[in-house]
Formats: sequence, structure tokens, C-alpha cells
Amino acid sequence: MERKRLLTLLIAFCFLGLTQSQTLYSYNNIYSIKLPASLELQSSELNSIRRINIQGKSSQVKISTPSNRIVFQQKGVNADTKSAYSKYCRVIVEYYKESKSEPVYGRNDQIVVDRNLLYAVHGSVQEACNINKTPLLKFLNIQPLIINGFPVLFYSYRRKGWEGKQPPVIVNVFRIFNRYESVTLTFSYREAERESWKSIHNNITKSFQFTNKY
Repeated sequence: MERKRLLTLLIAFCFLGLTQSQTLYSYNNIYSIKLPASLELQSSELNSIRRINIQGKSSQVKISTPSNRIVFQQKGVNADTKSAYSKYCRVIVEYYKESKSEPVYGRNDQIVVDRNLLYAVHGSVQEACNINKTPLLKFLNIQPLIINGFPVLFYSYRRKGWEGKQPPVIVNVFRIFNRYESVTLTFSYREAERESWKSIHNNITKSFQFTNKY
């Protein structure tokens, strides 16, 4: 009985530690998302971002910025910590306002992936890879999903690293729709580090919420 009680306490402490190691970011009061302590805001964007710690809630941060885009990276890069460069991870969150006269997918709507959509997405991925000097290696997947009630277009691909000289990278893209607005979550990491980042990215995606629900 004593051993069982100790095991229960250990699990509880582990869960508490995981919970406390996450930070809830609220962007311009439009959406919120949780990220672990292993990721940090990219320093290049800190000049345009007001990071406001919510009083009494050290694990919650309000971000105020005129930009539609925020980027997170593996912790330690801002401080130029040598060990941080042994891994690679980016989480890019981009917000878009949709036309009120031509709203896109809302809650309970179904996204249909047809040939035209597949060609359009594949073409945009190819173009982005060319512009960023990270040649596309293989388009992996495209499918409709639902995240917290919001319709999502998910697609993933494999590309070369920067200028084709770095190790191959896996990119997972989630376009999340909320009728009059949408967010694109882009997760990228080295293919060799897939297992290290997979569960982290899954948890980030599951935590996403729009403030208003249409």
C-alpha cells in the first residue's frame, strides 16, 4: 500500500512539473497557445513585441504586437548558448483576417481536399522552398482535421536544410479556420530529431484556442 501511495505521489509531482513548465501565450487577445520551457520567443521579433506577464500568474504571458507573426525557437539561441545549436526547432504562428463578405470555414464545417486544393498547396510549398533556398524533397501528407472544434487543413513535407547544406527538415503545417479569421501553425524540426519534438508539437497544437468562436 505504501509503495502504491509513493508511486501515485511521484506521478502527481511529475504531472505538476510538466504543467508548470508550460507557458500560456495570449496574442493580441485573439488566440492563445501553450508552449513548453524548451522553446523561447525569437529575439529578432522582441523589438516589436510587448511581453506582459499577467500579475499573479507567472505561467501566463500576454503578447501585444502589430505583426501578424510570432516565432518560437529552441531555448538558448537568444543567449547564444552553444548547446542550443545542437538541435533545430521552429514554431511559427501567423494570424490572418478573412473577408467578412467571403468567410471561410467555421466551426462544424468540413474541409474537402480535392485535386485542385492538393495542387494549390503543393505549388505554394514548392515556391516557398525555392524562395527560402531549402529545396523540397518530398510532399508527405495532406488531410482535413478538427482541433478543439475548429476545422483544420493539415499538410506536411520534407525539405533540405538551409541552402541545401543542413540536415533534412520535416515541416508540419496546420491552417486553423474560425470563419472570419485563421491561423497557420508551422512546425519544423530536423528529421533526425522527430521523436524529440513530436509529442511537444502535438501538445502545442491541442492547446490552441481562438478567443472568439464563430
